[in-house]
Amino acid sequence: MMAKTGCQRDGRPKLTVLHLAPLWFPISADAPGGIETYLPAVLRALEELGCHNVLIASGDSQTEAQLLSVVPVNLCQQMVYGTASEYAYYEQHQLMLALTCGIEFDLVHSHLGPSAYVLSAVAGLGGRVLHTHHNPVYQDLGWFVGKHPEMWFSAISEFQAHKLRRQGARRCRVVPNGIDLAAFRFAAHAQEALFFLGRMEEEKGADLAVQVARSLDLPLTLAGPIIEDDFFQRRIEPFLGDGIEYVGVVDHATKQELFGRAGCVLMPSRVDEGFGMVSIEAMACGTPVVALAHGALPEIIDLGVTGYVSQTEDGLASLVPAALGLDRHSVRERAAERFDVRRIALAYLGLYERIVSEAPLSPTVKSV
Repeated sequence: MMAKTGCQRDGRPKLTVLHLAPLWFPISADAPGGIETYLPAVLRALEELGCHNVLIASGDSQTEAQLLSVVPVNLCQQMVYGTASEYAYYEQHQLMLALTCGIEFDLVHSHLGPSAYVLSAVAGLGGRVLHTHHNPVYQDLGWFVGKHPEMWFSAISEFQAHKLRRQGARRCRVVPNGIDLAAFRFAAHAQEALFFLGRMEEEKGADLAVQVARSLDLPLTLAGPIIEDDFFQRRIEPFLGDGIEYVGVVDHATKQELFGRAGCVLMPSRVDEGFGMVSIEAMACGTPVVALAHGALPEIIDLGVTGYVSQTEDGLASLVPAALGLDRHSVRERAAERFDVRRIALAYLGLYERIVSEAPLSPTVKSV
């Protein structure tokens, strides 16, 4: 790991950033989690912009950033093997690594959530810590932000940012999630079929997707990990067959094939989505989205261009025929305009430079 080393050709300072990622899954385009699939693309784009990145994550992660391994294999897999059982201890080790080497970097960028908030109070880091909040903003986070309004936050949607600012956050900027459009194959023609990608649990609403498919007599493919066994057994499994198929957890190649094949992607989440990575991945393939109007989804989906949102569960099915008729080229073009990963990386880089300029500190040059 290295500290800053001068300037780039375009005159921008060459920043060095230490990133902290969750340990549940590997950081990889094939991972089942949204944060995990998002980070490889944005780290690659940051590297291309001249930012040097080190990622503290599980050792089976796949990234173009320099990788500092906390554990050799992600904790979900270790828990299956029986070699780990309590997440907190591994995360504490990760935070200790960040405390040990964080001073070497211009900035620390955490994707962990509240466990890493204490880093903002470490004197040696000089306020050079950015916390990206990927999850919904609940009451307790609002209370915390009111107590610590000077912490740097990046929200992934205006929906999130509004809540944080309303509670007193003074340093909260919006940097939406992005994707590498080149990694998603555009499909100009699709079947009149539906696709749902998400965790098999009540919150994500896979059962609502089943109801929509049955009411319209359209085929439906479901993909994603089974989180709630009882929910899957009672509300999904009895309807499998006769055009409704569950294919389990899918890798990136299979995912984009399923996106491209579908005429419409359903996102009937019952809870407020902080962003909704599935929506922009679908759009990158040219596939429109029909979603419940929860959380950030109304600001992510451009009505009549990339999809539609419904205020009620009963209204979902009526929006599908219009979505099936949207121009798929326009869907992908709008995704590129708003969510291309280079645009997102540039936004992060600008925010990094601002944070560093407001809390200048020359780190000690070391190597690990």
